[in-house]
Amino acid sequence: MINIVENTLRDGSYVIDFQFDKKQTADITRGLAGLGFTYIEVGHGLGLGAWGKSEVGLSKENDVSYIRAAKEAAPEAEITAFFIPGIGTMQDIDLAVEAGLSFLRVGTNVDTFEKAAPFVEYGRKKGLKVAVNLMKSYGVKSYEFTQIVQEIEQWQTADVIYLVDSAGCMMPHEVYEYIARTKERISTHLGFHGHNNLSLAVANSLQAIQAGASFIDTCVRGMGRSAGNAQTEIFIYLLQKMGISPLETNIYDFYNFANEHIVPLMPRHQGLTDEEIHIGISRFHSSYMPLATLIAESYGVDSKQLIKRVSDINCINPDEQLFKLIASELNPE
Repeated sequence: MINIVENTLRDGSYVIDFQFDKKQTADITRGLAGLGFTYIEVGHGLGLGAWGKSEVGLSKENDVSYIRAAKEAAPEAEITAFFIPGIGTMQDIDLAVEAGLSFLRVGTNVDTFEKAAPFVEYGRKKGLKVAVNLMKSYGVKSYEFTQIVQEIEQWQTADVIYLVDSAGCMMPHEVYEYIARTKERISTHLGFHGHNNLSLAVANSLQAIQAGASFIDTCVRGMGRSAGNAQTEIFIYLLQKMGISPLETNIYDFYNFANEHIVPLMPRHQGLTDEEIHIGISRFHSSYMPLATLIAESYGVDSKQLIKRVSDINCINPDEQLFKLIASELNPE
């Protein structure tokens, strides 16, 4: 089974200088749960304990406030938090558990993975599901990554071990190689967290799935550190098209959610707009967009539904008559 860890409220916090407030956290968590997500990560981008450290950027709320707001908004969701040894402490984990945390993801650089061990063990003792995120995984060769993962598996405490493309520099074939060769040698679940610096975050996430990863991180509108992350709405649509999506949510619901809750918060452009995505989904040539917009406005219908219906019939040379026919069917009044 594929598990999506929705990261907008954590990795996306970098984009707004860690200034999500309690209401935004609750509203976005509620919306994500309504879209079907089980795992929702919240809090400061650098994880538990970072909220009050000025040297890494003060957040609007503390860890407990974020976790409680999320848990109250979506009681059935698995609320997740990141954790970096040296920034967070075991006391931070205690407070997070009391607030309702379900899933702890301990991140270290791939060459200092041993630092994660005591915190992974502690998280398990506290009843949490625990992951190890091997940040900057590309800094080692694929066979070295496999050896590291095998050693972590011997701890017998990690539920998931992540390949992390922190710089968004990995190629799809590299992601496949790292995951596939490791999957052959372990039984622990593997995950992938990718950034979009080479516009490959979605492609790399798909390759990770094909290679055997079962946990993938995504963000709505790609909202995340640097160039952002794999874009949730695109990734889910592609999984649906492949017949392997854990969510059956309609793409229009993703558009509405993103435009209501995420886009207004973003100070700079990341990811693709709903119009750009929908053109691809619909196989619709953008040269016909002025005509589609004019007809949609004239008939009072949704332009996205119009172009999808029209393109399903004729994606090469749709004429004005076809647009009007479909528009009249969408709004028979």
